[in-house]
This record gives sequence, C-alpha cells and structure tokens, in this order.
Amino acid sequence: MDVSPGSLRAAYRSGALKPSDVAAHVLSRLSGADQSGVWISTAHPDNVMTAARALDARIDEIDRLPLYGLIFSVKDCIDVAGEQTTSACPEFAYLAKDTSPVVADAIAAGAIYVGKTNMDQFATGLVGVRSPYGIARNPHNPDYIPGGSSSGAAVSVATGTSSFAFGTDTGGSGRVPASYCGVTGFKPAPGAFSQRGMVYACRSFDTISLYTREPRDGYEIYRVLARRDADDCFSPLDFPGWAEQRPPARRFRIAMPRLDQLRFFGNPETESLFGDGLRRLRQIDMPAAPVDFSPFTSINDLMFFGPFLAERDVSVGAFLDANPGVGVKIVRDLVLGSRTLSAADAYRALYKVKEVQHALRDFWQDHDALIVPTVGTVLSIDDVARDPLTANFNNGYYTNYANPLGLAAVAVPHAVTGAGVPYGVTFLAPAGRERLLTDLACAFMGAAAQA
Repeated sequence: MDVSPGSLRAAYRSGALKPSDVAAHVLSRLSGADQSGVWISTAHPDNVMTAARALDARIDEIDRLPLYGLIFSVKDCIDVAGEQTTSACPEFAYLAKDTSPVVADAIAAGAIYVGKTNMDQFATGLVGVRSPYGIARNPHNPDYIPGGSSSGAAVSVATGTSSFAFGTDTGGSGRVPASYCGVTGFKPAPGAFSQRGMVYACRSFDTISLYTREPRDGYEIYRVLARRDADDCFSPLDFPGWAEQRPPARRFRIAMPRLDQLRFFGNPETESLFGDGLRRLRQIDMPAAPVDFSPFTSINDLMFFGPFLAERDVSVGAFLDANPGVGVKIVRDLVLGSRTLSAADAYRALYKVKEVQHALRDFWQDHDALIVPTVGTVLSIDDVARDPLTANFNNGYYTNYANPLGLAAVAVPHAVTGAGVPYGVTFLAPAGRERLLTDLACAFMGAAAQA
C-alpha cells in the first residue's frame, strides 16, 4: 500500500480507502523484518484504530483537514502526551504530560500518530548506531548505517509505515538519514516549528524536521505546521513572512563549494555521483557556480568538538551525573567532556557565528541557494565501529553549519551506489526560502528521474 500523502488523499476522495484501512495495514507492518530497530515504542493499536475510525466519519471535512488520514511517526525525543519519551536512553524515560505543539497541530489537522522512532541517544550523532534499542535497518542494504540521529524516522518513511515522520535536526540529523534511506529530509530554518515538548540537543538552534518521500509533500506539511508559538521564547516574532516568500521569476542562481573544497573521504564513487548531479542541474539550465565554502565549514568544529556541545550538558548533564555508567559510552563521554570548555570558549563561538553570518550577507544577495552533497561518502556499520568519531564528523561536513547560521535545507536522493545505498544532495538557503528550495529540489529530482 502506498501511504504517501498524495496517494492517500486521492484514495480517500475516491472512496477506495478509509483511514481505518490504512491504519490497520500499517499496524500489521510494524513487526515486519524491515522494521527491525525502527521503533522504540508504538501507540496502542486500539488508540490508533479509534483515531482512524473517527476520521472515517469525517470524510466530508477532508478539505478542512490538510493532513487527513496521513500516518506519522515521532522521533523519541519529542513528546506525545501519555507516551514515554526516552531519547533512546531507557533510564531517562519519562511519561510525557503534554504533546509537542507541532505534533498536536498535526493531529488536529487529521494525521494519525502510530509510534516513537529510534535515534542516536540524546540526538548526539549522525550515524544511527548509538542506541540501546538497536540499529534501524537500512532498507536498501542492512550492512550500512541508516544515518542519524533521526534514523528510525527516515526508515519509517522509506519502508512505507509512515506517510511522514518527525525527526529533529541540530547538526544534520534531519538530512543525513534522508541520503542513506533514499527519502526527502525537509529541515526548515530554526524557529519555524515550536521547540516546546522535546529533549533538547542544542536549544539555541534545534529544529523539528520532516521526512517524506517527495519534497513537495514536505513543504506542504511544513506550511500546515509552521507558525509562531507565543509560549516558546525561541519562536521569532516575524515568522509569518517565512512561508509566503515567492521564488524569483528569473533563473535560479545556485552556488556550490569550490572543487578543492569538496570532500568525499577517499570515495571516488560518491564524487562521481555528485558530479552527475551537477551535470543534471546544467541540463535543466540551473548551473552551479563554485564559491568559497570555507565560511560555512569554519562553523563545523563548534558542533561536536566545540562549546555548542555544552548545550547537551545543560539538557541531560544532571541526569548523567545522577546515573553513573548510564548511557551509550561515546554519547556520555561527548556530553560530559564538554565541561572542559569555558564560558569564554562559548562566547568566541557565538562571535564566530555572527561574524560568518555577517560575511555571508552579500553571498545570499548574489545566490538563491547552495547545493552540496548531503554526505561525502557512505558508511557501513563496520566503518563506524572502527572509527566512530571520525565517521560521525565526516557525515557532518556538509551539514553541521546550517542551523547555527539559520539556514533552511531540503535533502533529496538522486543516485544509488554500487552497494545499493541511496546517495543525495542538499539545497540550503536562509529562512524564508523554503518554497524556493522545494522548487529546486523538485526540478532536480525530475531531471534525475529522466536521466
């Protein structure tokens, strides 16, 4: 059964399917082999079917419920009232009293919640293997990682058990799994979605993100859910203009890193695949101009080897202190290791971000978007086990800078490696250009499909 948004809405309108049919189908799938390691918990089947049957009776309201009958999953660092939030640490688990405003808005718009998905513990990682709940099975090659930290969310969409999925993104967690799993990762600029009701990684620039099959679906769901939250101090006062900005009538002006700044970590295959993507852009009259990428990458070290890591200490450090030995060791060591950094280090990092944002003002006047590989290479589970820190940081080379710089991003697949693992690109731009990024991504994927 195709549970993508467009397919389901067409089937509901024609009477071919009811939400209860789809819910029953998805529930029957959750114990399948392809769901191994995907779910930390699932909603009680009776609750899922009750919600679905209530929607059956509201078919005449489908035009007023933009997410009518869509099945969705939630990364398990986001709260759903009455469900446990674990952040992939069973000892940390708590019963959520309230539902994240973003999740609540999705349910109010007609979507059906089905469960909480696996993740790198405390959203600390870009690999998807740092969880005591197992490794979400990469649906294309189980020897390879699913990407992290929103691993289960991406796999739930890739395997057809979710119409869309909520992930989170701090340093790339809403984009890296999209590449490994062959789906779209739609990451709005920080502030588009409320941050309330989640376990923070870096509260200063965390954002909930979306996984869908197609970029247009991600954008349409974003438009339904993006809003200012008056109770969230990180929600911008000037938000309403973001979702309404129109793409330019002229040809898109796209930038790419200079060739000497592209990194594929010794993998000639992924280098060639990215080159194929650039050629496809030229074929649709959207050539990418090489630019100096160093302002962007100058932010990267601040994420996992710098003072921004201390925000995770603010979030979960007291829990780790009170529970010696608890937690995945590499995650625990990273979080507690941030205490060696000083307040002066944190201010230097904040100054650095502001300096780069200032330096890029003319860049974003001259360019509509930046295209990069989503990841430089594809990593097997064994690759990560041999060198977990280097593997993780390499996965973030093209992603870490985005949220500190306030950028939106859409990650899409465009090729498959010889090992059968999808490989994709990401389009990035400042807040307010989410529709432009979607149009670019759709045009690019159309060109890839025709190749």
